[in-house]
Amino acid sequence: MTRMIIAAAVLAAAGLAVTEAAAQVYFNAPVKFAGTGCGAGSYTVSGEGTDTLTVLFSVYDAALPAENAESDLERASCNFAVPISVPAGHQVSVMTADWRGYADGSTKFLREYFFAGQAEGIKKESSPSGDYTESDSELTHETFSKCGENVTLRINSSVEALTDGSYIAVDSADMQNTLVLHVEQKSCGKRALPAVFNMLL
Repeated sequence: MTRMIIAAAVLAAAGLAVTEAAAQVYFNAPVKFAGTGCGAGSYTVSGEGTDTLTVLFSVYDAALPAENAESDLERASCNFAVPISVPAGHQVSVMTADWRGYADGSTKFLREYFFAGQAEGIKKESSPSGDYTESDSELTHETFSKCGENVTLRINSSVEALTDGSYIAVDSADMQNTLVLHVEQKSCGKRALPAVFNMLL
């Protein structure tokens, strides 16, 4: 009888480990957009339901004079909200964002990352030139994401041409503006072992 109880406890603990291993933080749908650089029909989203989200834009650029940009703007912005699903016993630990594009002349590229409900986010600013990749890493802190609680990541961004003849866009080789987000997770809190297993310790 004792052997049967031990076996059952070990199997239960193994099942718990498999469940936790399968639990995954992932980007959810829908991603909501607002801004002069990401109007309706000017972007596509892929990777919802996974830990890597890719956003492609077609008119997120700026130029001086403005008519040299697809957006017809000297400064364009794109703000979006990305829901993140967090399973019980886990939390968002690290997030990265890779922006790829092209810039010429004097330009400014701003972005800010924060979770909904946070008073202040993490701000990044750069002045890219030529073909560039801006990699923003370690964008979150464990206190931003409560254990097992779904969160909404908000990103405010803008591109601006500062001097005559300048141009900036976030574009890849296929002339589509690209943003790739990746999220990681960590375990949090303590999961109780099966009661029968505790009795045997």
